[in-house]
Amino acid sequence: MKLGSFIDKKAILVGDNFNSVLEAVDALINIFEKRGLLPVSGEEVKKIIREREETGSTLLPTGVAIPHGRIEGFQDLLIGVWLPAAPLVTEEGPVSIVFCFLTSLTGSLNYLPVLSSIAKSCSLDNFPQNLKGATQNEIIQYFNTMVIRKELTVEDIMTTNPVTCHQETTIGELADIFYQKGLSFLPVVDENNHQIGEVTLKDILTQGVPDYIRRLGNVRFLKTLEPFEALLRNENNIKVKDIMRPSKRGLPKEASIIEVVSTIISKGFRHIPILDGKELIGIVSETDILQKVLRG
Repeated sequence: MKLGSFIDKKAILVGDNFNSVLEAVDALINIFEKRGLLPVSGEEVKKIIREREETGSTLLPTGVAIPHGRIEGFQDLLIGVWLPAAPLVTEEGPVSIVFCFLTSLTGSLNYLPVLSSIAKSCSLDNFPQNLKGATQNEIIQYFNTMVIRKELTVEDIMTTNPVTCHQETTIGELADIFYQKGLSFLPVVDENNHQIGEVTLKDILTQGVPDYIRRLGNVRFLKTLEPFEALLRNENNIKVKDIMRPSKRGLPKEASIIEVVSTIISKGFRHIPILDGKELIGIVSETDILQKVLRG
């Protein structure tokens, strides 16, 4: 299957001037409606997409916006495209191309594979810049060079270039990373980016509550933060290698999405490192499943 086969040639807008992504979406939906491709009114579809956009931006860092709506009674996958003459400046960042997706409430079988193909194309250095000035036919020809795979793996939904730490990282630096990035888990890697362990926010907190205090059972009488004060005084002397544990988690990049979900459920993990051989290449989290599969 080729990506171009899912895109309606008559719903490719090139160079049209719109003041927002949603204005472009409205124009594309009007095209779908005039062609009798919608199971409900165009206004209802516009409302559905706007409600989805309010839950979070669908703009990728590469300047590709993917607004989408799940439509009751719709059993197909429709894609419209807007290619502005110049990137549209928005609060979320510049928009170089818009893909408007319409699919069923449960999602077409092709929805995630097509979305994955577009996301991978977005990682290419010249995309979507290499479409600048292209005609509708040239755009379709370009998209026909992209093959859609039916089978998805964790590599298709993982977060690439994950944040990591090293054995010599101090827990002061580690706490800063957790705080600044909003994380609670990090893989520990060596100089070859091979995963050699893992460390969590809980491991830092454990340093602030000595074992003898945890054995007391009832600690209500402790009203001061003296143990944590001691931790703060020594946070630059304690290193990750002193608190990390052997890695208990990790899946190969070929693992299925169902396999990673099963691991998250059965092991109680919120984050799963993804490996290419021994090299760490990504992380899949519960949030990735929510954002890219359940609400992608």
